[in-house]
Amino acid sequence: MAFQIAPLLMFVILFAIMSLNVPVAFATLLTAIIFCITLWGWSGLGIVFQSLWGAMTNWILASVPLFVFMSLLLEKGGIIAELYESFRRLVGSVRGSLAIISMILGFVFGMMSGVVAGAVVSMAILLYPIMLKFNYERRFSIGVLLAAGTLPQIVPPSLNMILYGTVVGVSVASLFAGGFIIGSIMMASFLVYITIWTRLHKDKVPIIRERFTLKDKLIAFLYMIGPIAIISSVLGTIFTGMTTPTEAAGFGAFASLVYILVRRKLSWKVLKETLMETLKITSMAIWMYIGGTTFSAVFAGVGGKRLLYDLMLSLPYAHTLALILSLIIIFILGMFVETGSVIILMGPILGPVMEWLGYDPLWWGLVFCAMLQTAFLSPPVGMALFYFKGVHPEVSFDDMIRSVIPYIILQIIAVIMIILFPDLVIIPMKIMMGR
Repeated sequence: MAFQIAPLLMFVILFAIMSLNVPVAFATLLTAIIFCITLWGWSGLGIVFQSLWGAMTNWILASVPLFVFMSLLLEKGGIIAELYESFRRLVGSVRGSLAIISMILGFVFGMMSGVVAGAVVSMAILLYPIMLKFNYERRFSIGVLLAAGTLPQIVPPSLNMILYGTVVGVSVASLFAGGFIIGSIMMASFLVYITIWTRLHKDKVPIIRERFTLKDKLIAFLYMIGPIAIISSVLGTIFTGMTTPTEAAGFGAFASLVYILVRRKLSWKVLKETLMETLKITSMAIWMYIGGTTFSAVFAGVGGKRLLYDLMLSLPYAHTLALILSLIIIFILGMFVETGSVIILMGPILGPVMEWLGYDPLWWGLVFCAMLQTAFLSPPVGMALFYFKGVHPEVSFDDMIRSVIPYIILQIIAVIMIILFPDLVIIPMKIMMGR
């Protein structure tokens, strides 16, 4: 097999294996094994063993099960539902209050989890029936919940950013700080849109006439102290450099367990379900890491990265067109493939290319994750739509597609702003990191 066509053949075989419904993690690993043996014989399998060993000894990856355990424990312990009720009591009878609460809750959920599937499903189960009960317009409600449910993709401790920082070699703590800024920008733009839309369509978003006493609001505020304290301590120690993300994740998992125990919300059922789902999600993430890093190593070994670099540089206006082409690749893959798989597959390939072209690797990592978040929400096959559909099969894809278009536009605008004005994110991020 000629090395000149090996990089192209790797992707051909990869997509052929994926077309057989083989999970991406195993498809990438199997493709890499095939080329290792074909090109270098059985000794080439040393690359596979190196990836396995790297996964077992990677300190950052140890944060994955801890952050996942923390989020699932708070979710299954009823803390998410409790936070929703607290926000509802505090916001009161503002027009569109349920939509505003949903967006804020999506942001807070992101800071507690980083697992986007859980956010979309939980919010669809918890909030969609309530919004319909209070006569909120159906499409408006769907769009709000889908947009809010995707914020954990970018808000720390985002699992996507942990994977990206691990495989590309970028500081996860810095990615978290930048993700917090980008997530805040997106949430703010969503809230502005919601406020304007509700004012223009008063007949579709009624005011909820509920009166809460000062005592009700005080109790609601007290219920928020525990989760916010856990989130602040976890992210605060990361941003200030007091702890690594893994150490902070360990503290967050322990603090969440103690909080749930003290609140008498911990049961054997909750603990068992939390541990089993943590095992499943972590196993998926680790296998994606092993498959992706092995594929990337073989791809580099057959000259794929050099070929891609030469191709990008050969483009007219390479600095700009290579960036646009990379964003298109991420967006298209992100609509069809699970986000973690896209990161593991394309992160090690596109990251060095962007750095060769003069882009800041940290800035590019933030743009990569932000574009991936947009793809996750985008029709016709945005993964978030299928998560929502799985919970509410009665909802049509036409309604979901129409509902998310405004938020996709807002996300694209946010990505463009980050590209045109990188200091909007870089300067606040450096301030947060104390640099």
